[in-house]
Amino acid sequence: QAIAAFEAGMGAAMQELVVREAAASFKDKFPTDKALQDKAFSSAVKSLSGAQVTASDCPVASHFEAAFKSLQGVDLATAKADAKGSLAERVAFAQQAKDAEFRQTFMVTSAEAAEVKSLASKAKAGDAYDFSKLAPEAAERLDALYTSINAKVGYAMPELAMKPIPKSADAAANAYIEQVNAKLAAAEQQLKQARLTAFVSAF
Repeated sequence: QAIAAFEAGMGAAMQELVVREAAASFKDKFPTDKALQDKAFSSAVKSLSGAQVTASDCPVASHFEAAFKSLQGVDLATAKADAKGSLAERVAFAQQAKDAEFRQTFMVTSAEAAEVKSLASKAKAGDAYDFSKLAPEAAERLDALYTSINAKVGYAMPELAMKPIPKSADAAANAYIEQVNAKLAAAEQQLKQARLTAFVSAF
């Protein structure tokens, strides 16, 4: 759902961008383009004389038409990107920036994969893993990567927090409660161990 919303937003933003960049390219080009300046003068004179001004007579309309035609058949993913270049290059620049944002937001990066592997190597214990070996900051970072990467790929594992049973005023009952709480804590740790093992093994 998040990916669909992102792509829909990209489509709408791209349409707006094409128009905005076409206008910006005209503003950049007009001061130094004598042909455009001459066309603007001729168009103004023609309009003042009462004659009909066609789209081909208008420098703005003709520039926009030529700019939009320049996008036909262009692969924006591989085209030269230049924020100050032609319309195709400007749109390619924006498109490629959006593509990079998409990959960063919804795909696991090589840096993230390498970090998971590095942390996992520190927890390696024979053929298995012992995540209790990790330093507190390393364990916290692995938990953060587990959450963020799973969110990126659209997989959300509910947090099963096993809250300890509060003690009572009955000493005999408290002994039993302590045993139950110890088993709950052990079960929670086993579940976390299994989750993290499956997670790091994917890399």
